[in-house]
Amino acid sequence: MPSTPPVGVVIANYNNGAFVGRAIESVARQSCRDLRTIVIDDASTDGSDEEIRSCLSRLNDSRFNYIRLDANVGQTGAIKRGLAELDTPFVGFLDSDDKWYENFIERHLCVHMNAAFPVSLTYCDSHIIDADDRLLAGTAWWFDKGEASSKAFDSNVVPRIDPATGDFTFPTNGRVTFHPQWTSLSATNSMASMMFRRSFVDLVLVVPDSDLKLYLDYYLSTFAGLLTGSVAIHDALYAYRMHGSNKHSNATVMGGTYNSSTKDWGPIRNHILRLVERMLDEEATSIRAAFGDWRHANSKALVRRALDAESPGSKGNWIRFRDSVEARMSALLGIGKPGSSGRQWRRGH
Repeated sequence: MPSTPPVGVVIANYNNGAFVGRAIESVARQSCRDLRTIVIDDASTDGSDEEIRSCLSRLNDSRFNYIRLDANVGQTGAIKRGLAELDTPFVGFLDSDDKWYENFIERHLCVHMNAAFPVSLTYCDSHIIDADDRLLAGTAWWFDKGEASSKAFDSNVVPRIDPATGDFTFPTNGRVTFHPQWTSLSATNSMASMMFRRSFVDLVLVVPDSDLKLYLDYYLSTFAGLLTGSVAIHDALYAYRMHGSNKHSNATVMGGTYNSSTKDWGPIRNHILRLVERMLDEEATSIRAAFGDWRHANSKALVRRALDAESPGSKGNWIRFRDSVEARMSALLGIGKPGSSGRQWRRGH
């Protein structure tokens, strides 16, 4: 039988000295051992450099390399710098204040190799933890906004507490879902939830660094949803950390449908969608060569419709009205919400 391919990892760090060592150690503990990991410090000012060097010295692991940048370039620039050191067919990007569980890469790689349909992106659920690794929420999978009917929880969503250690343990549910089509409601999870095919990243990650200082996860996952579809892994395979100094997630977990940021997502979303639209134009030849004329044209139409729907004029009003009617009809017919191809909220670091 064929053997597993190597996986590349980029850990881009900026002023997360209190957490970056735990992120690095979580990669070192992966059950898949054939890894190439690049740690990039984006000109931190908080002592991150010392922490990274100390951690890598303790590990003494030849699979890790470290680059410290002299000037801050932002999330996209730092990740591109790490990618330049890798030639692996699959890549993952771990935020330096999060941590992967030991089976993160193994599970993602196996799902990528499913015998049903290849995609460019797999993403997973996560636990929410605080600065001290204490659990705040057992999932980040708030799908169904506005759902009013009662529903029973399956027993496998409720963890147990190990009396010896005080740690939570969650049963594995094993569910995966293929999402073939992007919609304006599509969402995934934070950057640390994702694994990509490197060839896809190279194709679409051509936007200038200065235009995408943050929210690279939304940019890449939007392109993936448009061009190939994605697969969601319903198990939490990593811990997303809310520590009070996150770049985006500055809210708290209060229960209910959840957005972890108090920032207005609309302008951020529209900025990213306009970047995607621009790249669809500028890279039209290479995208058509890879995915065909129809997929390129359909992607442009979907993004343009999503942007038009946010406009204040009559076109935007008509699109929003039609969407609301379709949503009500779908609910009445019992076929689910249109566009429920992913999480109905967005957060990031």
